[in-house]
Amino acid sequence: MALTRRSFIALHLSLVCSACSANKLYLPKTTEKWWQRYSNQSKQFVDHNSWAYLLKKYLVITPQRNHLFAYGDVTLEDKERLDGYLHNLSSFPVENLSRREQYAYWLNFYNALAVRLILSRYLVLSIQDIKFGFPPFTNDAFNEKLIDIRNEKFSLSDLRHKVLLQLFDDPRLHYGLCDAALGSPNLPIKPFTGDWVDRMLDGAALDFINHSKGLFIENDELVLSELFQKYPTEFGHGKASQLSAIKNYIVPGRLKKIDVEMAVRYHFDWSLNDGTGMLG
Repeated sequence: MALTRRSFIALHLSLVCSACSANKLYLPKTTEKWWQRYSNQSKQFVDHNSWAYLLKKYLVITPQRNHLFAYGDVTLEDKERLDGYLHNLSSFPVENLSRREQYAYWLNFYNALAVRLILSRYLVLSIQDIKFGFPPFTNDAFNEKLIDIRNEKFSLSDLRHKVLLQLFDDPRLHYGLCDAALGSPNLPIKPFTGDWVDRMLDGAALDFINHSKGLFIENDELVLSELFQKYPTEFGHGKASQLSAIKNYIVPGRLKKIDVEMAVRYHFDWSLNDGTGMLG
């Protein structure tokens, strides 16, 4: 017998209510991803010594306070050292770490993976020039799946958005990630560690915001980094909300020069942060 509209609705409601008990509707549980789990009582940490060695050996700090990486000077042995470090990170049981150690782990992972990408495509002039595949099916450097972690493939964008931003919801993490560009926040001079991650991110924020790559004034116009425009969830939409989000990191002398009525434009230098040939 054909169901009338009324009887169909009644049948549907009875099926829904059959899943109810004590006024609670039971829905299928979503599966927690392995990177979402943590052990806050854990004293375990990750060995970042290989990354520390490479930063100490190949990072160049200019008088303008730009941190450059000498990609063209990296030896085959040290490329293998970096590959080994990334392999160790990708197989590490990250769920056994505390949240602070995980924070350091993912920040270091992103930065080391970005360096490894540039090394694989050197002499590229900008990370934006790197493409994968063939038109019209191409991926850029940030959306290409670059590494397999626990049998799941990740891109740089995945590490930033799917992992770091979802786990930590902290605007400061953007200052800790270097996209291999002069306009990007600097590579840190040493790896992040769980006990220092907050202080290092505060330092990275101060460094970036009070550098010309973060903001400067030119001809009575406020020039802000496109970083603030690119991530409106963390920094807000428009000049007023962006300045409000970063004002606590602006040094007093510079803050006094900023007029909220100033016209604003955005800038980002995507030139490669290359320090090849500049090692002492």
